[in-house]
Amino acid sequence: MGIHVVIQPLAGYDAEIVSPSPGVRELVVGGEEATILVQVPPRIGGLSDTARFARSLAAAASEFGEWCDTQNRTRSHLSPTDEQWPNVSLDSPSRGNETGGPEVD
Repeated sequence: MGIHVVIQPLAGYDAEIVSPSPGVRELVVGGEEATILVQVPPRIGGLSDTARFARSLAAAASEFGEWCDTQNRTRSHLSPTDEQWPNVSLDSPSRGNETGGPEVD
């Protein structure tokens, strides 16, 4: 059985290397809402397997980043807001919810 983690990055999400203790390093990806840690498994071959994984992750992430940049440059318009958020009313509300905010359909 596999585990699938999906992250849709928010502004401020990043990747960095941290050293939680001397001689230990981890790759930390994400932000305050979601974090993924990549650690070296404590077994023979763990360092080389992790190095190979990190390099393939870096190459794929770079390619994905380039694709995202290209898509961002070539998109001429966004879909109308009512298509992006079909359950949110953009009209001036005549009543509010319990918190005083606009009522959501």
